[in-house]
Amino acid sequence: MAECSSTGDFEDSHKALSHKKKIVVLARFDLFAESFIRAVGKRFPEHDVVGYSDRDNLLDGKLGEVTLIMLYRISSKTVPSILRTIHEFHPEASIGLLVNDADEIDLSIASFVEQKSIHGVLPLNLRLDVCLAAIDLLMKGGEHFPSALLRRLPPEPFTSTSASARQAETSDGTVFANQGRRRREAGLDGLTTREVQILDLICMGTQNKVIAARLGLSENTVKVHVRNIYQKMNVRNRTEAASRYFTAEADCEDAHE
Repeated sequence: MAECSSTGDFEDSHKALSHKKKIVVLARFDLFAESFIRAVGKRFPEHDVVGYSDRDNLLDGKLGEVTLIMLYRISSKTVPSILRTIHEFHPEASIGLLVNDADEIDLSIASFVEQKSIHGVLPLNLRLDVCLAAIDLLMKGGEHFPSALLRRLPPEPFTSTSASARQAETSDGTVFANQGRRRREAGLDGLTTREVQILDLICMGTQNKVIAARLGLSENTVKVHVRNIYQKMNVRNRTEAASRYFTAEADCEDAHE
């Protein structure tokens, strides 16, 4: 079974694709994967939800704009190369990982979370409505990680950017770090999730080549993102971008006091 879609038969999924934004599920398919794709398709009818078992399909230009890519039953050994492909060809897509149990996550997967290479981890024991809400959050630029997983990671160093990432813990013990909210409050709605992530690193004085290595991108791709950030923020250099970002952030903090 090579591919499937919430909008058509397995073999004819490409024919069913429209110009809508895409949610891609990359998985070794089983009954859960098929049910998951259908459930996501019903919840987000404004998107085409497409399933693939071959990561080479991520290179298909027919996909168009991809909002979210979910990984399921993917060998941890192949995840790094898959993430590089996603970052290179779909840099604006959020990345989520479906796992059996957050308490039993492979250490290599935990390292991807620590490195911010993925934006969310969804255990399979989540209620469907909670799972779909988490997917909605990921597509809006937020993050979703089980608190059990975050407790296993070393604490992040305190910076002005990390301090502004507001977290709220829900009754089921899931932690949401909503970058989308921070983006709206800081007046950066025009930036994509990837651009905000790169802007965070720019504000910490990180060089392009280091940003590229940390995010699994090519240095040329980072330069393109940086140029787009400057244009959208109407600034000329890193100093002006950081100054505007921190000024907007300070205004946001004052407004909440």
